Amino acid sequence: MKILLQDLERYIRDHWVAPDGKEIRPRREEPGEQEEDLSKAGSVFGDGDSAVRLEELIGDVGKTFHEVLFEKIAQSGMTDVEVYKRANVDRKLFSKIRSNPAYHPRKDTVLALAVALKMDVEETQDLLSRAEYALSPSSKSDVIIRYFIERRIYDIDLINIALHDYGQAILE
Repeated sequence: MKILLQDLERYIRDHWVAPDGKEIRPRREEPGEQEEDLSKAGSVFGDGDSAVRLEELIGDVGKTFHEVLFEKIAQSGMTDVEVYKRANVDRKLFSKIRSNPAYHPRKDTVLALAVALKMDVEETQDLLSRAEYALSPSSKSDVIIRYFIERRIYDIDLINIALHDYGQAILE
């Protein structure tokens, strides 16, 4: 358990920035002290003012895919109909995404929506990550889609032709 906590400490230190910018340090175990059970409610990482409860870390995960998607749609000035038509997404599927915040769409659907909303690479990667996906340099289809996004070419039909020409699955 001690190794797990040390690894978690390193990971948090390397990847997470506290909202107030303070560093997070797990409470150090004193010699002879019992290891803490992380399953107990209220487990604390850090000491003094920098102590952070596990529940706080989990509760501060940021906006969901659903929240970000519909914020982007509102900011775009497009209607839902315009977005799902530009994305070649079925009305029923879009309705499922709209009405169920916990719905987890496929990666190609997320990419099609990003293209429809004319997102840049950074925004696309952010939306993908919130749906637990990524643009991978080892995926030919991801490289093709990134190519079009970087060049601000948001024509889904043109992207699908290129994907098809390279033997990749199209965005549906």
